[in-house]
Amino acid sequence: MLYSTPALSAPMSRIAFASSTTFKLFVLGVLSLLLLIPLGLIYDLVQERAGLAREAEDRIAAGWGREQQLLLPLLRFEYFRDRLDKDGAVVRERRERLLSAASAEVKATLKVETRKLGIHALPIYTAQMRIDGSFLPQLVTANLDEPDTWTLQQLSLLFAPGDLTGLREIRRFDVAGVALQLKPTAERWNLQAGDYAQNQRPVLAGVLAPTTATAEALPFAVELELAGARALDVIPNAAEFAVAISGDWPHPGFAGGALPRQREVSDAGFSADWRLMDLSTGIPAVISSADALAGWGAQAVGVALVEPGGLYQQNERSAKYGILVLALTMAALFLTEVLVGVRLHPFHYALVGLALAVFYLLLLALSEHVGFVLAYLLAAGAVVAMVGGYSAAVLRG
Repeated sequence: MLYSTPALSAPMSRIAFASSTTFKLFVLGVLSLLLLIPLGLIYDLVQERAGLAREAEDRIAAGWGREQQLLLPLLRFEYFRDRLDKDGAVVRERRERLLSAASAEVKATLKVETRKLGIHALPIYTAQMRIDGSFLPQLVTANLDEPDTWTLQQLSLLFAPGDLTGLREIRRFDVAGVALQLKPTAERWNLQAGDYAQNQRPVLAGVLAPTTATAEALPFAVELELAGARALDVIPNAAEFAVAISGDWPHPGFAGGALPRQREVSDAGFSADWRLMDLSTGIPAVISSADALAGWGAQAVGVALVEPGGLYQQNERSAKYGILVLALTMAALFLTEVLVGVRLHPFHYALVGLALAVFYLLLLALSEHVGFVLAYLLAAGAVVAMVGGYSAAVLRG
């Protein structure tokens, strides 16, 4: 009769478990989780490089002109009246009203080029713009309480074209057929609400004769050259508003307060036009102070110079699929090991997994210089040759 001792059966059972398929799958699962660490580091590197690219683009825009958001001209009426308080002293009251245009038509033509800083590039534009419109001054009088008691102290025209770094030239600024000279002021306006309320913009001003306010209609015409980057928007602060924008950029974006009524896009460029009313924009004709401008920026319409499938966006998307590629490769190696009958050490799997991580690092480095498609082919070819040669040597075939 044969007897088996516990001292021999325990090591044999451990060896059998270590060589079992279940244990191997457990080890591969742990190894795959560990390989997520280099993939995560590479993903963070992509984010860092994208941040450096944005900094380079901001430096280009700071010198040329940032995203331009143009506010149509406003008339400022400053009134005063004297009254007696309860002690019989004379007290001077002041009122301010800002009037938007009754109608406005904007035409803009963009000429786009690309500027580089190091390896980073940014599309910039120069826009030739013309604005024609008119004011109805009597709307302000109707907005005052006891209008006969108020005296108009000063009438001025205010204009906020956007980032003044990009204001190349004002060729014409006529009000009622009279040329008006605009000067910069210390005033700053916020056209955004909430978290974006810190984006203040400078204001240009010109003084008009108070007698101009008695006109039934006050036409104005503006011609200017405006430079900027990424986007050109116009705020529709007019009761009847129309804008037509065209340019030579083949990838425009029209996201904004409203989509264009008509648009045409081709490889040679684009054209789009909008027609809006104050009933749809919710922008009132008369406001009591510049504080009421907050939120008008959200109604802006215009065009953005979109770069479809940006370089770092494509790298980011590729890195997100890294875990899927890693899992499929590990599964292929495991099935090959089972079918061929060659035992692989977990170290072999680790080397193949690290080679796949190197692919994404190589893809990022090459794409910044030769473009994403060519970089993908070069990186894939290098990693396939490396992993294929190593697998052939380890699997003996």
